[in-house]
Amino acid sequence: MLPEALRQCIEWYVSASGLSAPDAGQYCQTRDVLEGRLARLLAYAGSVGLPEGDAALLTAAAGQIGNNSFDHNLGHWRDQPGCYFAFAFDAPMLLVWIADRGRGVLASLQAVVPGLTDHQQALAIAFERIVSGQHPERRGNGLKFVRSVINAHADRGLVSVSGRGTLAFGGQGPALLGTTHWPAEQDYGMLTLVSWRRT
Repeated sequence: MLPEALRQCIEWYVSASGLSAPDAGQYCQTRDVLEGRLARLLAYAGSVGLPEGDAALLTAAAGQIGNNSFDHNLGHWRDQPGCYFAFAFDAPMLLVWIADRGRGVLASLQAVVPGLTDHQQALAIAFERIVSGQHPERRGNGLKFVRSVINAHADRGLVSVSGRGTLAFGGQGPALLGTTHWPAEQDYGMLTLVSWRRT
């Protein structure tokens, strides 16, 4: 059973025009607001029992995903700039979700991977392959770092949706994928859910 706030985020993500404005406490219109929310996530993760190292890794991974919402969408927002960023403790899991209504992974990668036409392939490349880009499409190892933090850990999971592609990994990934009907019918945006089990 997903938190109600996550269901609201998914509704905002798939809405035709993003008209239903997200809760101000969960929406980061600018990067400085995102940074403030990341600090709150770090403190919250510790308060629900995640070890300090785990809390720091989770916050770093979430920060990378959130920063990508800004780095790869400037000037390309569908309607609302920024990202939806929220978290909740659903014992024994801490859930973090980040969504944006930007151009999506495929459109972003097409600038540096000629001939790329598939949403699923684009999502896999984003998390698995280092892609070098030219200004302004400079790319690093951000999502590869996220994958390394989550993958091969039984107590962690990630589901990411962009356009018509869906990717799940980590020990909890398949379970997360089965928790709801993940949207995969639009050509824009990115929605990611990270779970981290308290051990």
